[in-house]
Amino acid sequence: MKQFIVSLLIGFWASIAQADLLDLSAHSAFKRLYVIPEPSARNIEILVSVPVGEVDRTGPEGLAHYLEHLVVWSADKVHGEGLRNREMNAWTSPHWTTYWNSGPTDALENMIRNARAVFEPIELSQEFMLTERDVVEREFDLRYRDNPTAILYRGAYHHLYGQHGLGRSVMGTPESIRQITPAATLAFHKERYRPQDAYVVIYGPITKTDILVQIERHLQNLAQPRPVARRVFAPLPEPPENTLSLGLSALTRDEVLVVGQAAPPAGFSRRKLWFSMLLLADVLNSTQKGGLAKPLYFDDFVVTHISVQFFLLPSGDIGFEVFFRPEDGVSPQESAKRVHKVMRDLARNGLAAETFKAIQDQTRAEVRRRETAQSKYHATIAQSSILNLGQALDVKSYHYELGQPTVNDLNTLLKSIVQSPFTTTAFAYPETRND
Repeated sequence: MKQFIVSLLIGFWASIAQADLLDLSAHSAFKRLYVIPEPSARNIEILVSVPVGEVDRTGPEGLAHYLEHLVVWSADKVHGEGLRNREMNAWTSPHWTTYWNSGPTDALENMIRNARAVFEPIELSQEFMLTERDVVEREFDLRYRDNPTAILYRGAYHHLYGQHGLGRSVMGTPESIRQITPAATLAFHKERYRPQDAYVVIYGPITKTDILVQIERHLQNLAQPRPVARRVFAPLPEPPENTLSLGLSALTRDEVLVVGQAAPPAGFSRRKLWFSMLLLADVLNSTQKGGLAKPLYFDDFVVTHISVQFFLLPSGDIGFEVFFRPEDGVSPQESAKRVHKVMRDLARNGLAAETFKAIQDQTRAEVRRRETAQSKYHATIAQSSILNLGQALDVKSYHYELGQPTVNDLNTLLKSIVQSPFTTTAFAYPETRND
């Protein structure tokens, strides 16, 4: 009997680890529609991702985020019958806007109708839309006004990109938000929200048959607006020759941010590039030999904190951020010189092969652990790969791809980043000091 129970448990966990990723794109009006059936899940979750963000906008900053608010409420039919028998949320980035719903199985049809409504004309009163604009402005107060690090990031991107779309702030400012009109926002939605560009992921205790029925009822015959070129592909400006210095009264210690963009190495596919970037970030953020923390934090006390992030841009280029706080007694300029030197030395001498192998093994082992322990992890991987590769991967493919980059690939990638001329450094100081 004990052996029988053990076998049942093994079978149960195996079913979680082997969740199917079904591509039902051919049945819908969307660019891609994926279904991940998971009988053990409590709720159904639906993610609708539209490749539209603040980078695609001109004029006052913050419109893409404000539009996200309006779409959420309009798609939920707040002035009509209401579809709110579930949880919902949304988020906006420079490049994407994603709408998320979660609810029980008996809410499936309403959730599917909600996914369709994201692309239908917004139906909200003028008074409601103006009130919601005030909500967005208050969100700035909650998230940005007393957050000097966020101000540093915003200033650095403006300094590097100027009027290019990649320099725009998703949140905007109270002044820019107040300049956004509902009419301009509705026009942007009509022009940019195209179902044939959108990606949908449906996860939970549903079957392929369940979804096909709902697709036939609600996710076909959607309007197909004409394509519009994305501003992310516009030519980049000349990089600034000077650094940026900001005096911020809410800051308690100096902060430094290096931001930039680099071309992908020759011969790197988008998939190879993304997985190499993931591993390179893990190596540089580690405390092992070849990471940045060991020489700069543990050995020489140059910084009190340092972190690196890489982004795969829609253009295929690499966006990068290196953020750090100088140690007491070390000036921001001196800390920046040391950080740049360490990264140049790593690019010239190469990463430690043993560190690369240890980090790669550790990262892949963590994927396996989450695959077994968290059934929802399958949806997380599908969504992440959509936003970076334009197609969903299952966990097994994701795990496999993490094993493909070599230490030479990471060294080539690091050289491309370190040698990029399109970069700038921004310094933030406490109080009003502006050295």
